[in-house]
Amino acid sequence: MSLRKILMLSGLVLPLLAAPVQALQVVASVKPLQLLSAALLDGISEPRLLVPTDASVHNYVLKPSDMRGLAAADLVIWVGPELELFLEKALNKTDARILQLSTAEVADSEHEHEHEHEHEDEHGEEHDDHVAGHESEAGHQHAVDAHLWMDPELMLAAAQRMQTILTEIAPEEGARIAANYARFAASLQAQDAQLRRQLAPLSRQGFFVFHDAYGRFVDHYGLNQLGYFTVDPARSPGARRLSDIRQQLQAREAVCVFSEPQFRANVVNSVTQGTGVRHGELDPLARGIEPGPDAYVEYLTSVAKSFSDCLTPE
Repeated sequence: MSLRKILMLSGLVLPLLAAPVQALQVVASVKPLQLLSAALLDGISEPRLLVPTDASVHNYVLKPSDMRGLAAADLVIWVGPELELFLEKALNKTDARILQLSTAEVADSEHEHEHEHEHEDEHGEEHDDHVAGHESEAGHQHAVDAHLWMDPELMLAAAQRMQTILTEIAPEEGARIAANYARFAASLQAQDAQLRRQLAPLSRQGFFVFHDAYGRFVDHYGLNQLGYFTVDPARSPGARRLSDIRQQLQAREAVCVFSEPQFRANVVNSVTQGTGVRHGELDPLARGIEPGPDAYVEYLTSVAKSFSDCLTPE
């Protein structure tokens, strides 16, 4: 064989060797769902994050590279149009399996909360898998609280459904996926019990949060959230709401007000000034947590620590 032919053959082979295809291509819409995915994919592949942590999921615009990633995905995990409305049409253009973690109608979730179901899309194909959300017991008026990752029980149900889907896609990885799920479930349940004990003494401590993202965490752990500054973090709270909050702070109804790392805390500082109320910080999108097998549990623990640090009496 001539040297030229050898080089030509090498040119065809080497690129394939340099870029092996991962066994499973998973895309998660937001960072907390990437952390959940990373637990089940440990040792298999790394889930891709769609919306960067410095971008707003409320008005994100998909880039060509995002569309290519969705087209190449085996599985896309998202909350649903209640949160990532920009993603709804794009998902109709991918052959990936879709794991949606909420339903559009909370009224239907009573029969769906304990089990998952698949429904047909407009083409008649079984395409979407759902883990239904549930209505907040704290009186939130939204149809669906989209921040499902704040509830460890919902995330455990999501992980169980994700295990099933991933095993269907890649049965050769079934044993590893099952082991990853079992490890994740045991770790999450143990830490959840610990966090319940940690937060129980703080159940009467009142507080305000910057935006309405923590209702599921508050309900799950029995905390005393008095209110929030805004529903949409992209919109500044109105003067009347700020005045009402300040009156409650002056009346000593709250011991802490929480801001968020991606928003300037000047609004919170102006309202709390002179009240003696402590100032804490909550991160709804896990910006400081790197994906890994323990990342979601680590994130849940960090949220609990933020509450504990600010609510614990001095």
